[in-house]
Amino acid sequence: MMQSIFQFLVQYEIWIYILLGISAFVYLRKLILAFIDWRNSVFGLERESAQKRFSLSLTFLGLLVFMALAVFILVSFVAPSYPQYGLLLTPTLDILATPTVTLEPGVLSQPAPAQPTIAVVSQEGCLPEKIEWTFPKMGDELSGNVELKGTVNLPNLGFYKYEFAPMGSDNWITIAAGDKIVVDQPLGGIWNTEQLTPGDYVLRLVVSDNQNQFLPPCLVSVRIIPE
Repeated sequence: MMQSIFQFLVQYEIWIYILLGISAFVYLRKLILAFIDWRNSVFGLERESAQKRFSLSLTFLGLLVFMALAVFILVSFVAPSYPQYGLLLTPTLDILATPTVTLEPGVLSQPAPAQPTIAVVSQEGCLPEKIEWTFPKMGDELSGNVELKGTVNLPNLGFYKYEFAPMGSDNWITIAAGDKIVVDQPLGGIWNTEQLTPGDYVLRLVVSDNQNQFLPPCLVSVRIIPE
């Protein structure tokens, strides 16, 4: 049950914030109108009615802010530490690698088993010395608890978060987040790969400036192997 809730929150995080923001705008407008009516009211009943509308609007506005904060905490901090059974899809491997065949005189050799290579993802969102992964690198093989390192060095930084998904999937799961500049340093969390299905995954570093404008994500593909 909790896994389904976390998966829903992670997948629709942005839309939840948008809906909460629209609702907050509506109740903020009601709050302002009720305050104006309260201040300008002459009769006792009129003042009492305006006061009730003001209190009700303030209550709903506070509830919406609380819900937005709860979603952020659950997605950024609680969900990454929760056991992720059932949240992952079967990773897709690149099976186009060509096997090497060696023939000896008079003997027909069998083709050697193909070793799938890790598919390369676009790194157009990675900016050297500004937004980049320093560990792992493209194609690295990982296992166990992995300390992720990178650089997020923007003068107008708002916040950043880093996520992972099986290769070919859009089911991104947040590992952790931060709002401080880092240069070739740990990003602030440990990626526990022990419970993941071995295979190919994509890590992405998502950065927002202080105007809430998201930059293109920086991606790197890795392979999880058994310990």
